Amino acid sequence: MFYCNAQNASVSNTQGNNAPTSSGRQQRTGYSKQHAEHAHTILDEVLDHSPGVHWTDIAGLEIAKQILQEAVILPTLRPDLFTGLRAPPRGVLLFGPPGTGKTLLAKAVATEAKATFFNISASSLTSKWVGEGEKLVRALFEMARELQPSVVFMDEIDALLSTRSASENDASRRIKNQFFTELDGAASSQEDRILVMGATNLPQELDEAIVRRLEKRIYVPLPDASSREGLIRHLLSSQKFSMSSRDFKQIVKATEGYSGSDLKAVCKDAALGPIRELGARVANVKAEDVRGINASDFQVALTRVRPSVSSRTIQDLVAWNEQYGVSAV
Repeated sequence: MFYCNAQNASVSNTQGNNAPTSSGRQQRTGYSKQHAEHAHTILDEVLDHSPGVHWTDIAGLEIAKQILQEAVILPTLRPDLFTGLRAPPRGVLLFGPPGTGKTLLAKAVATEAKATFFNISASSLTSKWVGEGEKLVRALFEMARELQPSVVFMDEIDALLSTRSASENDASRRIKNQFFTELDGAASSQEDRILVMGATNLPQELDEAIVRRLEKRIYVPLPDASSREGLIRHLLSSQKFSMSSRDFKQIVKATEGYSGSDLKAVCKDAALGPIRELGARVANVKAEDVRGINASDFQVALTRVRPSVSSRTIQDLVAWNEQYGVSAV
């Protein structure tokens, strides 16, 4: 299981231990030169040594955090209670519009579970050389086993594991099959403590085989009003600003339909308002003399930064969630 055998804890995890180098791994395991090269690629391009993201760093998304806490974190605290039908999932899918914090959630899971975090993309596992892709997938899971407990996170998972078709090239098909094989192996092993997490903006594009294997499918929606206010206040916490509670409420109302990344863009633009106002004086002004950000800066920013997610995208995601998600919106 993912959460047993604590005495075999890895020598590298998100609590700051140093991960072994690929050369060290080669010496200890007797890897072939080619295998060591694949391991080196995984360590260099995929392994994230210190995500350092906690639940408190993520504004809103309370439902998603609650589901992940129950499905992933609690079993690490009481593995004796989470056996049989209560056994934790081996696969989790985070789906929703872009810029809503899916990657942050995955990093927080790894941090809270004290697990090694492998952050992979389709480009990390593809190669111009025939046969290299599936070897990299195999090396990825072998490294995850060596450094377990591990979280293997694949952003934009649809880019690699989309629905199979007759026109699909052979290399892509082999990578998918290898990924399914490795995922099944991790799921069936009572020793491995590997959790596979995927994130996508296009869950409808995923192959049914991966949808089935990622049994916890969690919708990560656009931030609601409370989450938007929390995120805006968090982004402004290190800045000088002059805004009332009423100002915040008006900004929150005006940002309905904005994603987390959209809100960050709005705040960054608003933060430049006092600088733009200085004009040529910016070269000589003292930092402490620059006025604070105010509501007028946000009014201007909202004319320059528009929502990036269409209503049609939201409709499609809500429909998919109602059919496949852990819970309806």
